[in-house]
Amino acid sequence: MIKDLSHVPNRPGVYQFFDSSKIIYIGKAKDLNKRVRSYFTPAIKDRKTEQIKKQAIKVETFATHSETEALILEQQLIKEYKPKFNILLRDDKTFPFIYFLGSHDFPSVNLKRSKQAIDENFYGPYTNARLVRDQIKELQKIFRLRNCSNSTFSNRSRPCIEYQMKRCSAPCVNLISKSEYAEDVSSAKRYLTTEKKHIKKILKQKMQRHSELLQFEEADRYKKRLDSIISLEDEASINIHPLDIDIWHGSFEQKTGLAKISVRNGKVRSTKTYLIDSDASSEVDNVFRRAIFHNYLHKSQIPNKILIANKISERKLLQEALEKIFRKKVNIFVKAPKGSKSFLDLAKLNSKQTLINSEKKAPPLKFAFNELMQKFKLNIDNPTLDCIDISHHSGSNPKAGIIRFNIEGPDKKFYRAYNLPKELGGNDPGSIAFAIMKRLEKKDEKPNILLVDGGRAQLNALTSKIKNKDILILAIEKGSQRKVLTENIYSINGQESIDVNSKLFNLLIRARDEAHRFAIKANRKAKRIDMQVSILDSIKGIGPKTKERLFNKFKSIDAILNADINHLQNIKGVDERIANEIRKLGL
Repeated sequence: MIKDLSHVPNRPGVYQFFDSSKIIYIGKAKDLNKRVRSYFTPAIKDRKTEQIKKQAIKVETFATHSETEALILEQQLIKEYKPKFNILLRDDKTFPFIYFLGSHDFPSVNLKRSKQAIDENFYGPYTNARLVRDQIKELQKIFRLRNCSNSTFSNRSRPCIEYQMKRCSAPCVNLISKSEYAEDVSSAKRYLTTEKKHIKKILKQKMQRHSELLQFEEADRYKKRLDSIISLEDEASINIHPLDIDIWHGSFEQKTGLAKISVRNGKVRSTKTYLIDSDASSEVDNVFRRAIFHNYLHKSQIPNKILIANKISERKLLQEALEKIFRKKVNIFVKAPKGSKSFLDLAKLNSKQTLINSEKKAPPLKFAFNELMQKFKLNIDNPTLDCIDISHHSGSNPKAGIIRFNIEGPDKKFYRAYNLPKELGGNDPGSIAFAIMKRLEKKDEKPNILLVDGGRAQLNALTSKIKNKDILILAIEKGSQRKVLTENIYSINGQESIDVNSKLFNLLIRARDEAHRFAIKANRKAKRIDMQVSILDSIKGIGPKTKERLFNKFKSIDAILNADINHLQNIKGVDERIANEIRKLGL
């Protein structure tokens, strides 16, 4: 526990708690001294605070001019270091975005999937791909942007059908200038991020200006865009109010579900949900700070109005921070503005559904294991499947790799790689039997199901060694011409009939492939170490013990060959001559 806090100033800023090796929590404070000291009072705090208090051995602070600056810095540091006690949002799905190819003279507009907006050329995310395609068609009707690939664009000699349908201005054959096209792209981006009445006003002004200058072609171009927007506004909306707002709501139980509904021109344009694996009801402000900073990465992504439907105390502070970062006016509401009730109800429904989904979600391999146990009449509460494979290079550096799957997927703490006796190099059945006996020496590592990569010979090698009838032994043999989905599965009863489209068959294939990958990796590592050590064998005077000391100190052959001569001579058994010869090998 930290006892001396005399160095902590009475200023706004950011504090960082460290354990013995890394940052475990980052926070911001209006008064650093008061906030940090509050962690170490005798009063019992919530579980997270008590854990921080117990594990922290050092605190560092960074003073700022204001609490707003402290909030911005806090979020930047959390994003960089991802401390274990800070709220980390689970965001493992990809979402459809509208994407403008910014690196091209004539950018295309396309659908692109991503976990979040990578740069300012991403707009969204949307609720589904169909909405993105509809929105892209809308942009093409109004601004006539291309959606072809760069290779198609560069090989065109005449306009395509998109031009004939008045959905592209044909920049591929120079029917529009680079500057005019760039203006259309800019207008399309504004169309996605601003109220429609604002973009209509801009287009109307440009139409009138060109008309006054007798530039009737240009005036007509803007008139057509204006007419397209007006005609598209007749589409149905779920709300009569032309709202442009993002609505956030959180549901707090054993876990925390967050939902964001993006409303543009009175329509739901996109939704996004997050799941936090804890009840974060005691730190609601922190939850929404983290979510909003995580979600809005660029000026083009953040709307002018944001509603946070849960009660927060730092509304003004968060608003000031967002305005400072994005350099635009942002209004944060805590009460629903007129016309937003139906959207707010939708946000509440989605945040609650996030929690329901997390409860109902079955482990990834549960159904595959259920099929396996039903097929072979097993009665096991927590089934485990080990798969073994052998890898060697012409009999050298033989390695056995054993991996484990359970209903959650790969269980890597039970992955093992075994050195095999040289006399077993090339003898796969003997190698398999040797490695399995090594595995079964430890009672806590015994699996319920054992799968071997091979045929009847490999299966027989195992059954002759394993007398435990509680372990189901299977073998998977490559099929005709080693084609995928032609594999044969064997048990002690002979060849088994398993549907190639079943989850069970997929489980056995996946386990076989993972064991194969793991065994090859172990063999290659052994081969690499063997090759590295052989380099040192060319130096007279270096024996096995000296090589071991060198590797223990420098960890790799590259580090040994590039080490300073004085550092090499610090190793027992390495004199000046040997050190100079090692350095020569590294030159």
